[in-house]
Amino acid sequence: MIIGVGHDVVEIARIRKILAGTAGERFMHRTLTDAEYERAKSKGESLAEYVAGRFAVKEAVVKALGCGIGTAVGFKDIEVLPDKLGKPVCTICDEALLRLKLEYPIRLHVSISHERSLASAFAIAEHADRMD
Repeated sequence: MIIGVGHDVVEIARIRKILAGTAGERFMHRTLTDAEYERAKSKGESLAEYVAGRFAVKEAVVKALGCGIGTAVGFKDIEVLPDKLGKPVCTICDEALLRLKLEYPIRLHVSISHERSLASAFAIAEHADRMD
């Protein structure tokens, strides 16, 4: 059964400006997990697109969960890494799941898209143990 659907859009230029400034590294360390940060370091010219996509998908996930970024779930509690085919796979750390006080396990489905000026992400949260 679907719990919720979330969507977010981020201007890549806004992220590019943040990354170019003095707070760029701090922003990445605040929003990316260690594994995401390691992948980001290899992105070169597409760094802003990568970070904007991760930012958008994390916002979409918390919207799907109905909680927003805050005390229950932070940016670093959500990780998005590609599977062997490149599909984004999203997980939430166990501590955040406990803070959400869910009575059931969840499964997340995410999609990230990029256009010249925008990164967009959709997220669907569902009960992991049910196939409705």
